[in-house]
Formats: sequence, C-alpha cells, structure tokens
Amino acid sequence: MGADRAYAWQQYNKGDVVTDQTDKGKPARITVQSALTSRAQLASRAGQHFAGERDLYETMGYPRHVTVDDFVSAYNRQDIAARIVDAYPDATWREAPEAVGDDAFQKAFADMDNRLQVWRMMHRADRLGNLGHYGVIVMGLDGGQPMYEPVRGRGFKLIYAQPHSERTAQITRWNSDPASPRYGKPELYRVTTGVNWTGAGAGQKDVIVHHSRVIHFAERALEDESIGTPRLERIWNRLMDLDKLLGSGAEIYWQNAAMIMQLKADLDVQWDPEEQAALTSQIEEMQHGLRRWLRTRGIDAQNIAPGLQGADPSTVIDRELDMIAGATGVPKRILIGSESGELASSQDENNWTGRVTERREQYAGPSIAEAFIGWCVQHGCLPAGYQGIQWPENDTLGEDARAEIANKNAQAIATYANAPGAELLVTPQEFRETLGYKTPLPGFAEDEVLPEGEAVLQFNAMRKRRRPLRATKG
Repeated sequence: MGADRAYAWQQYNKGDVVTDQTDKGKPARITVQSALTSRAQLASRAGQHFAGERDLYETMGYPRHVTVDDFVSAYNRQDIAARIVDAYPDATWREAPEAVGDDAFQKAFADMDNRLQVWRMMHRADRLGNLGHYGVIVMGLDGGQPMYEPVRGRGFKLIYAQPHSERTAQITRWNSDPASPRYGKPELYRVTTGVNWTGAGAGQKDVIVHHSRVIHFAERALEDESIGTPRLERIWNRLMDLDKLLGSGAEIYWQNAAMIMQLKADLDVQWDPEEQAALTSQIEEMQHGLRRWLRTRGIDAQNIAPGLQGADPSTVIDRELDMIAGATGVPKRILIGSESGELASSQDENNWTGRVTERREQYAGPSIAEAFIGWCVQHGCLPAGYQGIQWPENDTLGEDARAEIANKNAQAIATYANAPGAELLVTPQEFRETLGYKTPLPGFAEDEVLPEGEAVLQFNAMRKRRRPLRATKG
C-alpha cells in the first residue's frame, strides 16, 4: 500500500492522469479542464453572427478564451479591474462579524484570531476567490500527517490558514463515484506555496493537499457548485475597450501639438545621406519627444488631419463604465466616485449597501466564515459551543433617509401628544411600538408591571408638565 501511495504521489506531482489500481483501471481523476469544457465550448460561439460568417470578436480583437492568468495580470496592472475585484470583498469585510458562542469558545476563538488574524485572512481569501472560478483556504494542522491524506482524529491545533486563488490551488482530482456524497466535487489540489519573488530564500513548491484540509468556496456558481464565475470574465471585452479608449486618448493628447504632417519635397531637391538622416531624426523626436519645430530645405509641411486634434473619447468611456457598472452590480458613482471627485447618491448608496448585506448573508457568511469555524470545531481546533456568526448592522437607509424618518416620527409624536383622548384609542406604549421604540415608557423599570390605567395617567401627567406656559393679560 505504501508503494502505491508513493507512486500516486509521484504521478500527481507530474500532473498525469492516475488510474485506480484497485478498481479495474478506471480513471480516478478528472482534470479541471474537463469540468470547464462546456464553458469553453460556449465561449467559442460568442460574437458570431450570420451562422459564423461575421465574427465580432475577431474583428474587434477580443480573445475567445480568457484564463485566470489573464485575470491576475489585469488585477495587477489595470485600475478599474482591480477596483471591481476588490469592491465587494472590501465592503463585505469592512466590519468583521462576531463569532457567537459560549465563554470557552469565545476565549479560544479570540486566541486563534490573535495568532492567525482570522477575519483579515478571510478578506484576502475572498479577494483571491474573485480572481478565478473559486478560492480555497488551506488548513495546516500540527501532528505530522501528510497533506495528501485525509485528516484523521481530533484535537489538533490550527497552525496556519493560507488563502489561495485558482491559480495557486489547482484541482487535480475530482470524485467520480456516483454513490459518494462528494460526487462531482474536488478530491485533491495541487497547491503552490512559497514566495513568488526573487532574492535569497525565495522560491515556490507544489504540495498535494486532500480536500479534507481545504475550505473551498465559489461565488456565482451555476451547474457545478465548485466552479463559480470570475468577477472579470463577463466584462473582459469592456475592460479591453477601456484600455483602447484611455490609451488612445492619452496618445491623441500627446500628438495634438505635433499634429499629423505631410512632408512634400520639391522634385529638384537633392538629398545627401546626412541631411536625410537628420530630417528623419527630427521627425522622430517631434513624434515621440518634445520637439515642436522642424527645419526643412525644399519641403512644404502641412497638417493633413486637423480634425483629430479635437477628438474626445470621454463620452464613449462613460458608456463603457455604465456597462461595467451594470454587469458587476457596483453602482457607477461608487465604482469611480472618489477618483472623479463625485459622491455616491443616496439611492446608489442604499442599493450598494443592500447588495453587500445580501452577499454577507448568502455567500461570505455560510461559504467562508461559517465553513471555516465549523471546520475548526469539527476537528477540535475550537471547542464546541459555537452558535453562529453575527454581522454588524448594515445601515441600508443612509443619512438622508434616517433624517427624514426622524423628522416624521417627531411630527407624529407631537400630533399624538396634543390630540385630546388619543391615549384612549392607542395606549402610549402601543404608540411607541408603532414608531419602532423598544424601550419601555420613561418613569418605570422594564420589568415593572403597572396597574390598569396607570400608563395613561403617567402619560397625561408628563404631557401637562411639558406644556409651555401661556402669557396672561394684565
């Protein structure tokens, strides 16, 4: 058995398909490329019109297939791409949730958070997951068990939790047993660890990791819950358009002063090689440098494209940003508001806050935070007594809406207090509850039970004390 495991280990490191020697040679691994075949086939049809006679992707230079390496490269180099990847995770984890449990759990989790910076790690993991089809957190336990074997036993100490993107945590084997509860889910990962940097001590190493040591999460999954939709995939064409527009706009601005010149030489002018080389050097310096004059002999220089000097791509850029905002769900003013000096409108802020709240409850909470803590409790890294996570209250109203509600509440209180006999129809406590006040009436403790009619008497007495004095004649 040890020899079989060593053989499998070598084959996994090579990346070859491994056959299960104990199951009549049936394939025991399905590569991630096979899981994404249908997606690739659909992508090959994009942009084709008139039964393939017209290919818009080819005409406009859009790539047919985009890989996770492309997404990472865009994140590192393109401003809007990085903003889109970071926007949801930054808003989701801006205020960390609270892990609720008994005293023993609370103390153990606080110690783990101090050692591993748990919430900060989850924020990183969420950003990395946005770069590809999924993200993972590799859980490192003490005890010396090999990473490619399942976790056996309990009572371990979690010594590290490493977040990885699809790029550094590739799925090398899927469960192909229809009778297994993990059918169609990842079994093994090839995780690249170490520092991708140059210098003394730097370097990377590949390690095979069993799924029982991994927290796997995928956002916006469709047919396969293990494979999500990369944040940049559906807007990739728009990002390329932005590069073209912004780059060409900068180049047009640079070339405006130089214009596009036509150099027309007289037929009887004789050029020696030195003069020709000097003129060529001057033209190149005017094109790429700061020279804005040209010394000529026997040449008539004319601007043949004056219209390009007034070209302005800002309107087209604005439309591209509208499409990106619509596709990603990030309001445009929030996407670029701080950079352009604009503040998000109240409606944009409310919509965005609502999306973040929904994402916390439906994805970040159950798929990342609760999955991590539940795994730690299951393997004894944290004690029992965990009761769930609680996110801080996310204000979906905004400052203007809160001020308007407070003003209307004040008007309602004034109307009720000055309406004779209002307390006979609606008691003061009932009125407070309709306004959303959960505290008891002032003047008595929360657990104090007033006699029948006492609340009405207290309310009337308070109203009389607060009634302003009227001026009397004489």
